[in-house]
Formats: sequence, structure tokens, C-alpha cells
Amino acid sequence: MQLTGEQMERMYAHARDAYPDECCGVILGPPPSDVGHDKLRLHPLRNVQNEFHERDPESYPRTARRAYLIEPFEFERILREAREKGEVLRGIFHSHPDEDAYFSQEDKDAAVPFGDVPSFPDAEHIVMSVCGGEVRGYKVFRWEREAKDFIEAELVVAAESGS
Repeated sequence: MQLTGEQMERMYAHARDAYPDECCGVILGPPPSDVGHDKLRLHPLRNVQNEFHERDPESYPRTARRAYLIEPFEFERILREAREKGEVLRGIFHSHPDEDAYFSQEDKDAAVPFGDVPSFPDAEHIVMSVCGGEVRGYKVFRWEREAKDFIEAELVVAAESGS
């Protein structure tokens, strides 16, 4: 995946603004095989984990400090609009407050809710480490079909600006 420095800063700003809670968002764009694969769009989203935790702490035991949840109807609307434009979900990003950037077991469980194939096997996952309100780094993870696991991947940050 390739993002611009401006897009990275938008993700960082979203992570700083959400701190001490986790931030979340999605990256949409043409399928990777299409020409223009570098025209990716970021959508910072609101983490609704606290709201679900308040309503049903038994089903949602973690707060937004340690989990993120994209509002399901909003997520479906975004995906529907993307499909209408010929776009696909290229990535999901979130932060780990006062933790390292790693793909936790909870992250894996959320990405692979049924069986052994992720809901979005072609989407890359960007996890940002945010300590004391400042982004300290990030890592990218992609699904490896043969290993049936997420492995660390590369993110290219281009100098030119984008949306």
C-alpha cells in the first residue's frame, strides 16, 4: 500500500485527537490491480466502543481505551458507497494507546470473526502506537493466505500530496 505524507498525518492527527482512546478508520480505493492504485481515500471514523460497552458491558467488556468498534451501519454505508464508485476496502487503521504497534489477538479475532479467513482478506491493517498523546510509530499487517495469519508488511509513504 502507498499513502502520502499528508494521508499519514491525517491518520496521526486522528490518533492524537482520540487519545487516550483508540482511533479507527478505513482506507478505500480502486482494487490494487487497477491503474491509479495510488488514489486512496482515508476515512477517519468515530470509535463507538464506549457506547456499546455502556449499553452492554457483558457483550462488550472492553472500553475504547483498549478496543475499537466502527458503528456497523456506518461501516456498511461506507462500503456500499465505495462499491458504487468501483472502490474496495484497501485498509483499516487504528491506534494502540500507550502500547506498541502490533497486531494483537483481539485485532486478529476482529479481522477473522468466522472460521479461518478474514472478512476483508485483501485489506491491510495499520496499527499506530500512541504514547502520551503522540504517535510513536506504526506497523502494517496483511493476511498471508498460506500461513493463515497476519504478517508484517510494508507501507510506502510518498512525498506527493493526495486526498
